[in-house]
Amino acid sequence: MEQPKVSVVIPVYNAEKYLDVCVESVVGQTYDNLEIILVDDGSLDKSPIICDDWSAKDARIKVIHKDNAGAGMARNSGIEAATGEYVTFVDSDDYIEETTVEKCVSAVVGNGSQLVMFGRVEVYPDGKTANKPIRTDGCFFSGKDVTDKILSGLLISERGYGVGVCGKLIDLNVIKGNGVKFRLEREVLSEDTIFLMELFPHLDAVSLLTENLYYYVQNEGSFSRTVKKEYQTMNDGFIMFGLDLCERMNYSDRVRNNLMARYQVYSMAGMKLIESSDMSEKEKNNAIRAVIRNNILQRTIKKEVLATCNLKSKLFWIFVKFKCLPVCKLMLKYKVKK
Repeated sequence: MEQPKVSVVIPVYNAEKYLDVCVESVVGQTYDNLEIILVDDGSLDKSPIICDDWSAKDARIKVIHKDNAGAGMARNSGIEAATGEYVTFVDSDDYIEETTVEKCVSAVVGNGSQLVMFGRVEVYPDGKTANKPIRTDGCFFSGKDVTDKILSGLLISERGYGVGVCGKLIDLNVIKGNGVKFRLEREVLSEDTIFLMELFPHLDAVSLLTENLYYYVQNEGSFSRTVKKEYQTMNDGFIMFGLDLCERMNYSDRVRNNLMARYQVYSMAGMKLIESSDMSEKEKNNAIRAVIRNNILQRTIKKEVLATCNLKSKLFWIFVKFKCLPVCKLMLKYKVKK
């Protein structure tokens, strides 16, 4: 029986320091029937040359050179060019374990899953690593469980997996057949979450692998102290778009509440970024005050959503609810120092 072809889409932007390690991990897979698509998203360093060099060395590698538009649009270009039966995404500064594709294909062929998710290893700048396995009481989910257990859990990292599209292998026909695409990340925060929310209604079965097969590299460039003025506006766009999806896709209240919890996670991340920035104390106060007074954020602070939080986060959101800036600031300072 012929092995199904798997397309590996790698968006590339100014990744000359990491790209070889990433591509080597894909080229060296124990699974042979691969199509590797490097999407150069308008890189300004040597990444385009590195991509072309790899294409010259391995006939399975295709290269797309395009103007910069963000990782989501680069992935869309990769999806359009892909000819495999399944697709997986790898970021250009990350890498995967050599048996990743083989194990994923074994799962989908064995039980007819249209999505396989697997655990990851976080790699830190000092060389230390941390395993982030999937926590599960089962390895196969179908029917209503796909959205009620898997998607809802995904939104709040309940089972150890997150909303990123990396660390997943997906039936490419489901993506293309239903016109599922990434949204422009410069307009909607967390385009990965929206992509998955649009994908899940079309999935009949999902498999989980408890092994840590994806290496997520938190390089120095991943940490920014720059506050984007449009951050909370993009976050508001994310939740409004997501809640509209919940209505159109007839998602359960659990999915809806967990989506609001995800929005709160992003809101807190934005406030932590403000608190750790080089802004003056007055500027920080004004910026954080604007967030906690945000009407959209205030409407998400309700008991069904807070039930997903740990005690410290729950207390923080209660103080946000009452717009108590001094206490919120103290808690943010503590969270930033951790």
